[in-house]
Amino acid sequence: MSGCRVFIGRLSPHARDRDVEKFFKGYGRIREINLKNGFGFVEFDDHRDADDAVYELNGKELCSERVTIEHARSRRGRGGGPGMGGRFSPRFAGYRKSRSVGSRYGPPVRTEHRVVVENLSSRISWQVSVPSCSSRAV
Repeated sequence: MSGCRVFIGRLSPHARDRDVEKFFKGYGRIREINLKNGFGFVEFDDHRDADDAVYELNGKELCSERVTIEHARSRRGRGGGPGMGGRFSPRFAGYRKSRSVGSRYGPPVRTEHRVVVENLSSRISWQVSVPSCSSRAV
């Protein structure tokens, strides 16, 4: 059963079980749909179906709201409710309003891996300069 449960974030308060069932149609057999206020969970029979749904549906619209779809975390040892990281969970630190929500792979995930950059000028800042869309060569 591990890996079969999917979390739905930013869920419309108007969404019903049948809306969610229709949204996930074609991604395998659904065992259970559990909707809460603003989020929900879908449990699949097969973890591969859950993987496909997360990959394909994250950032898509459900009931006129762009939802986040990701694998639900274990219920053991977490604060904040079943399957969710607690309020101070490192996974969500600083990423609540990510600009990459509409990207193919979803918002960034904080891990234990870090990159250390040394020997930089004292005049450098942490911001990265990114050219605007209009200034890129096509």
